[in-house]
Amino acid sequence: MPDEKKLTKEEIVKTNSNHLRGTIKEELSKNTTHFEETDNKLLKFHGIYQQDDRDKRPELTASGKERAFSFMIRTKLPGGELTSSQYLGLNEICEKYTNKTLRVTTRQTIQFHGIIKGNLKATLKEINQNLINTYGACGDVVRNIMAPPVSDIDSEYSIDLCKLARDLSEHLVPNTRSYYEVWIDEEKIDLGGKDEEPLYGKTYLPRKFKIGITYPWDNSIDLFTQDVGIVVVEGGFNILIGGGLGHHHNKPETYPRLASEFCFVKSENLTKVVESIVLVQRDFGGRENRKHARMKYLVDDNGLDWFKSEVEKRTGFKLDPVKEIKEYKSRDYLGWHKQKNGNWYIGLFVENGRIYDGADKQIKSGLKQITEKFNVGVRLTPQQNVILTNIKEEDKSKIDEIIKKSSISTENTVSALRRNSMACVSLPTCGLALAEAERYLPKVITELEKLGYGEEATTIRMSGCPNSCSRPPVAEVGIIGLSANKYNIYVGGDFDGERLNKVYLEGVGSNGLVTEIEKLFKIYRTKRNSNERFGDFCNRVGVEKLKES
Repeated sequence: MPDEKKLTKEEIVKTNSNHLRGTIKEELSKNTTHFEETDNKLLKFHGIYQQDDRDKRPELTASGKERAFSFMIRTKLPGGELTSSQYLGLNEICEKYTNKTLRVTTRQTIQFHGIIKGNLKATLKEINQNLINTYGACGDVVRNIMAPPVSDIDSEYSIDLCKLARDLSEHLVPNTRSYYEVWIDEEKIDLGGKDEEPLYGKTYLPRKFKIGITYPWDNSIDLFTQDVGIVVVEGGFNILIGGGLGHHHNKPETYPRLASEFCFVKSENLTKVVESIVLVQRDFGGRENRKHARMKYLVDDNGLDWFKSEVEKRTGFKLDPVKEIKEYKSRDYLGWHKQKNGNWYIGLFVENGRIYDGADKQIKSGLKQITEKFNVGVRLTPQQNVILTNIKEEDKSKIDEIIKKSSISTENTVSALRRNSMACVSLPTCGLALAEAERYLPKVITELEKLGYGEEATTIRMSGCPNSCSRPPVAEVGIIGLSANKYNIYVGGDFDGERLNKVYLEGVGSNGLVTEIEKLFKIYRTKRNSNERFGDFCNRVGVEKLKES
């Protein structure tokens, strides 16, 4: 057990939180715009982040005024699945309480932005009335479990991984009723002093914990970036452990890491093994330094053999070695596809996941119209796109008309370069952002398109800080914020997500990003091998040689 005197503030807050209750309910009744530090930390477990408008922050600070506080709420949707009524319910909530935009996250769920404190409870209540909750979408617990969003409707998939993600998520959700007591006015139940968290214990996990489930030929979820990656193989599943991309600039003791192959399990043992892996992280993960608390560090500090031994102690049976997988492939689901039942689904491109109505696009109203009129299902992809499901043959052309009229992008109206791009939210709302991302990457892509590189099918991902929510360390081109208007550029990742990239240039100004990427594309076009992808080319040549070119 860690020395209690050395525990981080977060660990002390969790210990004293009365199973995540804190004084959130009391603070909600106060006529203030924000929560103080302790309850602010606990809000994350309830799916809420306290934020402020950083565009306005300098002026407000200079004039001695309070920050422009608001809140982000993140839903929990294993596999990214929504019914028609659920999507329309979220759209209505968006209109009533938020900045009028919905945002699809890189973990297949929806975020709301711009909610004021006085509307928090009403927003959470209405989300739950739509049979969706936000419990465990953030915080030091198992977060939204990812899966291929069409695995139940596409004939290529033999197992419904969306259902598996839901079942596993339900098994690993926190047990305390604090969420429902605070937000849904559930009456507090006297448990007679019994432990309310048989899985998580009093202090939950040391840090966030991410799980993804997929097939080898559909690595859309970026399997190797997960704390636990689950891959369908003959007779069961391969388990990978220890992935994670967050790190800190100029702190080499922190680093991105790809998950390691760990074991093979039969289907009936999957839940027990995953639970046991979570328990090992709970019992041994770092609680004295949050920068060293993710499971990837526990794996590296102690080794896979030690970790396997600890898991076996908890499962009560020996773990088998993984089965060989020859290659992984990625996909993005864009365009029209036939379903098992004879209906159709269509994947639509939503740049950086932002569903909005503007002068150029009416994505939000277009999706609402289609969902209302044709009663389609909605799925969210790991690339922040939207899939509409259960479309009848006779409705395809009508839906195509609405898509065109709303200027929603499809596989035929978006460049290959933009299609493979992703950015995190970053400024102005994220408190961790060091530089722009969502508001700037589209401009970078537009300039590269003008220069003639639009049809380069290369993954470009941009994050405002090294927490890497848009997963840039596994992109062929990763751009990570360093400070205001400055970025590090990384190259050499694998298109299908099996390799980390390497730093190419540091401290590049925002106005120099296009120039530097264009240089690389020029070299690539003249010196690549036949059918060689950009990331493979950069990895083969090496960053030092690229700098000399």
